[in-house]
Amino acid sequence: MLKDYVKLHVFVLLFGFTGILGKLISVDSLTLVLYRTLFAALGLYVILYFRKVKIQLSFRDFAVLFGTGLVLGLHWLCFFGSGKLSTVSVSLVTFSTTSFFTGILEPVLFRKKIVLYEIVLGIIVVIGVSIMFSFEIRYLSGILVGLLGAFLAAVFSIVNSRLTHRFDSQVISLVELSAAMFFMAVIFLFAGDFNSLKLSQNDLFWLLILSWVCTVIPHSQMISLMRRISVFTANLSLNLEPVYGVILAYFIFGESEKMSFEFYLGGILVLLTVMLHPILKRRFT
Repeated sequence: MLKDYVKLHVFVLLFGFTGILGKLISVDSLTLVLYRTLFAALGLYVILYFRKVKIQLSFRDFAVLFGTGLVLGLHWLCFFGSGKLSTVSVSLVTFSTTSFFTGILEPVLFRKKIVLYEIVLGIIVVIGVSIMFSFEIRYLSGILVGLLGAFLAAVFSIVNSRLTHRFDSQVISLVELSAAMFFMAVIFLFAGDFNSLKLSQNDLFWLLILSWVCTVIPHSQMISLMRRISVFTANLSLNLEPVYGVILAYFIFGESEKMSFEFYLGGILVLLTVMLHPILKRRFT
């Protein structure tokens, strides 16, 4: 179990770097997500080809995976959109409310017993985020888009936690990423700027890092980990993503990522929930 938690935090660190890459890549959010899903899906296809894995899914299973992929695509669009509308720190920290949405949605969707301490921890996360942004109102649009992205991430994680016991994690990732790519392509046909498809060498390099190192590896392995850890534990640990990301963003981008004292105070509250969760879990289970 300790090995799984170490893996989890390595993947969280990689996810934390995605916000940095989103700012380093100059294209708009829609083009970014389109290329990310395209490159990631191609990378997974190559891996499955060499693993000689046959993808055999019923129409119903394919439809569920495809629909989940659409949610994933929308989540990424909101995540990067939040960063473009505000700052990397805003997009990362609003994402940390995913655990709050998970604690509410999972019992509702699957008639799971409500765990009181999970709801309390989720509320603490919301309080922390509220403190952070009560003094950063100039980023309201970025905050709202980021919160929508967190809600979608909760839905995506909950559904995936049910799928991971039935399918190979990389097969799940391939179908979902392909669905997200298809959805982004459809949106792009109607709302995209075709001039943005031309990438600079710098953008191409960072997109490949984003797609393969920060998507293919952690995304498929996170799905695999959900066979052994709960979706709430995974999402609560992901609250550390903004902590890692904000620190990285400050050192890479400097003063443009410097936030108010209250922002960091709220961040400490979010961090405390991650530390409290395993203690409370041992005490009450």
